[in-house]
Amino acid sequence: MPDDLYSLIITGVIAVVVLWLVVFVVRKLIGIALLTALAIGVWMVWNDPDLLNWTADSMLGFF
Repeated sequence: MPDDLYSLIITGVIAVVVLWLVVFVVRKLIGIALLTALAIGVWMVWNDPDLLNWTADSMLGFF
């Protein structure tokens, strides 16, 4: 660990930037995973007539 103030400030700034990048990337990956799960779910409902009818009945009953 550096002793002088300038090196500590630079180390802190680098740590904050790395943490921000990690949070940004993780947030994007979670969003992509949710969109992928939604697309797979819609595809499964669309291709299964029984599940499609059950979903339609549920939506009509809900709204």
